[in-house]
Amino acid sequence: MISSRALYQRATRHVPGGVHSNTRFQAPHPTYFARAEGAHLWDVEGNRYLDCTMGNGSVLLGHAHPQVDDAVCAAVRSGLTTGVETEAAVVAAELMARIIPDFGKVRFANTGTEALMHALAIARHRTGREKVAKAEGSYHGWFDPLWVSTWATAEQVGPAERPAAPPSSAGLSKVAADTVVLPYNDLDATERLLREHAAELAAVVVEPVLIDIGFIPATAEYLAMLRALTTELGIVLIFDELLTGFRLAPGGARQVYGIVPDLTTYGKALANGYPIAAVEGAAELMAATDPSAGGPVGWVGTYNGHGTAVAATAAALPLLADGTAQGYLDKLGERLREGFGELAGRHGIPVVLAGAGGHFQPYFLPAPATGYRTAMASDARRYAILHKTAREHGVLLPAKPLLHAALSTAHTEDDVDLLLGAAAEAFATMERET
Repeated sequence: MISSRALYQRATRHVPGGVHSNTRFQAPHPTYFARAEGAHLWDVEGNRYLDCTMGNGSVLLGHAHPQVDDAVCAAVRSGLTTGVETEAAVVAAELMARIIPDFGKVRFANTGTEALMHALAIARHRTGREKVAKAEGSYHGWFDPLWVSTWATAEQVGPAERPAAPPSSAGLSKVAADTVVLPYNDLDATERLLREHAAELAAVVVEPVLIDIGFIPATAEYLAMLRALTTELGIVLIFDELLTGFRLAPGGARQVYGIVPDLTTYGKALANGYPIAAVEGAAELMAATDPSAGGPVGWVGTYNGHGTAVAATAAALPLLADGTAQGYLDKLGERLREGFGELAGRHGIPVVLAGAGGHFQPYFLPAPATGYRTAMASDARRYAILHKTAREHGVLLPAKPLLHAALSTAHTEDDVDLLLGAAAEAFATMERET
């Protein structure tokens, strides 16, 4: 019988690490999967797992959702794949316009990284400036100026009021060192830094909720300050809603906070796991990319608006539009929070289960994390026990202590209880060993 170990040995002959995204690697070898359905994955050896990663949060409706996959199969049968425009792309844009408050115009790309590259090009054209500011600890893809201050160590982060910009990878261009890193949820320090660098800044990119380090919401006051200050200083405000979009509410964080940025990037749940991303924004900004009007900002990509991805989007969005899916996910999340709270009290283990819209993150802290620096203090040893014990119970959680777990509408209360049963055993172990 085929095994993950054997596949890993084969893969490493040709593939560094045997994986095509570094986050999928786990020692002694990654798990290779054969199929997925609903809330479950099956590995190549036939083991079934309750999936609480859900494609890094992108599979909101569950694996192999019939309406989405039927639309994709129809797109495949049409023979149209890439390099042309389709009706499904028009329908997908129309649906986004109905769901997202204060919608402007939209264009599709393939990944969140590409969407943010496009958004920064628009911002630089608009302002005539070069630099970008981002929140400490946030992840916005692997584009050089944004791939800094991501999962940095305590030795790398610098002063709290003026965070450093350590590169998150070797090989980044020198422009990455010029990125301004903002202390998330610190109004005074953020304002000082933005005013200091205003003449150089084309854009501020912010996740309304930091989800790639768990789940840390911005305060309403912080986002309102960013909106007012970027308007005053002529800086383009970009919301990265790749993870918050369609999960926190049908209209994403924009709907929750009532704050409209200049540009927004979407992806993940947009197509229930199929590869697509989008940039939406004010019509006057998006016009810079309009070829019919001689827009000077280029927008190209062979796979943009790929037939299968836009078909998936057009099928998924109607299922997310009325808030029923999001309400169900929040109900499951509340059950999980109550369970973790009960376990914390029983075993004397401080934990905060943060989350919304199906996202969740256990922080082994006595109080909620408010930014990257407080999140870093979460007890990684205790999270490792939780991860290992959950795996032994057939539940997949992210391996890193600061990442993000996710549920889907295919998950049930029984699934949540399975996770809580594994957590109960893990908390007992923590009480004995930490």
